[in-house]
Amino acid sequence: MSPAKGAVLEAAPDGRVDVAGLGAFPMAQVNLLPPEVRSRRAVGRLKVRLVVALLVTLLVAALGFVYAAFTDKQATDDLAFAQSEVQRLQQEQAQYAEVPQVKSAITAVESARLLGTSTEVLWPAYVRAIQAVTPAGVTIQDLDTEMPSPIMGSAVTQGPLDEASVGAISFTGQALTLPDLSAWMDALERVPGFVDASYTTAELTSAEGVVYYTITTTVHVTQDAFADRHAPETSE
Repeated sequence: MSPAKGAVLEAAPDGRVDVAGLGAFPMAQVNLLPPEVRSRRAVGRLKVRLVVALLVTLLVAALGFVYAAFTDKQATDDLAFAQSEVQRLQQEQAQYAEVPQVKSAITAVESARLLGTSTEVLWPAYVRAIQAVTPAGVTIQDLDTEMPSPIMGSAVTQGPLDEASVGAISFTGQALTLPDLSAWMDALERVPGFVDASYTTAELTSAEGVVYYTITTTVHVTQDAFADRHAPETSE
């Protein structure tokens, strides 16, 4: 069946005319270009691809070089900053090189002071306390102490029923009349730091025609009597 009259033949995108539209059988397409031309075109396309690949490779390499140079500079700057900080800290350390020595000297002095005053007793206050509880008419004549030193312990002899003590005070009193010795001993034991008060002798003595009682008393001293003025403070 023949095509309608007046039909318009349209060209294909590659410029060839589609004769099949006229009712004719399509003809086989044959590339009539010489092999050399086709080879040159293929080689040209290959060269273009190679050039593009080379450009991409060069761009990547350039970017890598720039990044490596940047990171190397950053690392160099960081190293220089760290070295300057170390030098600065060493200079500051040199300024305070004597501080540990001074602190050690202060610690040694404090330790020596603590040891030297570890057995300190504020005796004036205790003498006044003894006088305060001494019965009326009794005069304290002699007062001796037997206390430990910072490097030697107590040499006080204690009985099995005595309270723990670190030293003792012995004194002699004179009175025209014999006082209430039991009440006196109880009053001495109420003084903070005093325990086990006792009298060893209470005898009559005559001197220049005067007869009086001589009373020898001993009272033990506990650790509560230590002043501890330089002891470290403890948190409650």
